[in-house]
Amino acid sequence: MIEKKAPSIDREAFRALIDAYGSSPHRWPDAVRDAAVSFMETEEGRVLMTSADQLDAVLSRLPPPSPSTGLAASILTDGETRLARRTRLRRWAISAGLIGVGLAGGLTGAVAVVAVTPPPALSLNGTMTAFGELQSDSEWMQEAP
Repeated sequence: MIEKKAPSIDREAFRALIDAYGSSPHRWPDAVRDAAVSFMETEEGRVLMTSADQLDAVLSRLPPPSPSTGLAASILTDGETRLARRTRLRRWAISAGLIGVGLAGGLTGAVAVVAVTPPPALSLNGTMTAFGELQSDSEWMQEAP
């Protein structure tokens, strides 16, 4: 079995890591967490972690910054635009559904009229049958090539 060796991390890389992610290891990226935890146990790591812990404590006491008025206005405008699009789409979908129901009803009515209406009555004269006109033998012989 081959053992994977965790990559090593130096002082500057560790400083950049805690500057970016803070002193809590659960916030650190998985790829470097093991190496960073190993470095954290060294003397240099403990010194850097102490100052990072102090900074995190100060930052956690500060209230979160409120958004600028421009950002708030942009968010509200975007929300109104999305709501207007959604309303238009909903109206279009309802209209399309009503048109589809109307067309389906018209088609159903047309099929019902065709199915219920009796076929036209045949007016049979003396030589007419349901299969066609009766021809005499002489007429039939004249049509043959």
